[in-house]
Amino acid sequence: MRAMQARRLGGPDVLTLAEVPDPVPGPGEILVEVEASGLNFADAERLRGAYLPPDLPFIPGGEVVGRTQDGRRVLAFATGAYASKALVKTPVEIPEDLPAGAALALLVQGLTAWHLLRTAARLVPGESVVVNAAAGGVGHMAVQLAKEFGASRSRRSAA
Repeated sequence: MRAMQARRLGGPDVLTLAEVPDPVPGPGEILVEVEASGLNFADAERLRGAYLPPDLPFIPGGEVVGRTQDGRRVLAFATGAYASKALVKTPVEIPEDLPAGAALALLVQGLTAWHLLRTAARLVPGESVVVNAAAGGVGHMAVQLAKEFGASRSRRSAA
């Protein structure tokens, strides 16, 4: 299969296209044909060796939209997603008409934003939320989810 492989640590320039053997599923793993893979801050940090330094060579990529062998279109955390095939453990079936980029945004950024608002902040309807860096992936999702969860703008009267 074709994969973007890193033989040394660094920036995106260390990735090279390589022919490598198909990954072999272990217990609880499923092989998927990759439609799209996500690119997150953690991927970049891992590539440069700053976060969970990998054994070299390695194929980066931790999230994927793909197809299972029985044809289901799925979204999942993955191992080696910058390739034509990747291994996943707990895929979630997604609709055919959901764009891959939108689905991938839901996984890391969406789950992080949801966790921050629901578990950490314990947002309840009517509360106001300040989202720093709302132009980033997590911040963008947090603004949308806060609205969906009933957050409102605080309107203070001038006294």
